[in-house]
Amino acid sequence: MYSNDIKQNSNIEKTLTNPDVEAPETENPENPEQQETQPINLGELGNYFDVVRNNYFEVNRVIFIIGPITWENMIHVIQKLCFYDDGSKNPITIYISSPGGECDAGFAVIDCMNKLKSKGIIINTICIGSCSSMASVILASGTVGYRYAFPSSRIMIHQAGIEATGGKLQDIQIIQHELQVWTDCMNKIFKKQTNKTIDELKALTSFDNYMSANEAKKIGLVDHVTAKMI
Repeated sequence: MYSNDIKQNSNIEKTLTNPDVEAPETENPENPEQQETQPINLGELGNYFDVVRNNYFEVNRVIFIIGPITWENMIHVIQKLCFYDDGSKNPITIYISSPGGECDAGFAVIDCMNKLKSKGIIINTICIGSCSSMASVILASGTVGYRYAFPSSRIMIHQAGIEATGGKLQDIQIIQHELQVWTDCMNKIFKKQTNKTIDELKALTSFDNYMSANEAKKIGLVDHVTAKMI
């Protein structure tokens, strides 16, 4: 033990007295300025902003209905509406841009909206781009006074319909009856939300009635024409 210490001390003395002898290497921390910077992982950065953005929409109770109205898409909307039924009175905002779609899925969303409205919760509906067919019914079902349309948006209302059908005469009659049921349901909602009479609405929905945001405001489908950003 003592002999090893003596050898180490002699080596140190030789290093100090003889400049030609290289000093033993020691493990010193690297200079911070010389340390290589870690590259930023853009994928992780993108995920971070996705989390921040989603949290912002969740906190502010914002929902997007984008694309066709199908059960696959609307089930997520219904889940969020149920989640926001938490006892608070904070308003809910729904941005809509849709060509329409399945009546039963759309009416399920409207039923949830009406349940929340009955509890005093304000539901803002905002048309961005276009709202056609069933999407226009959801747009009109927002809280009266809080329905918006972007200035360049387009809105279309019409009767319930299907692209094609087939089968026996009795089957076609059943389908016709079902379409009339959906059309009557839409007109009842429009009547409540626009104060138009059923006869006026039958005339307005007897064809593919496209209109501008200002024209939709005159009918009563929306209350404000503005780029409403929540």
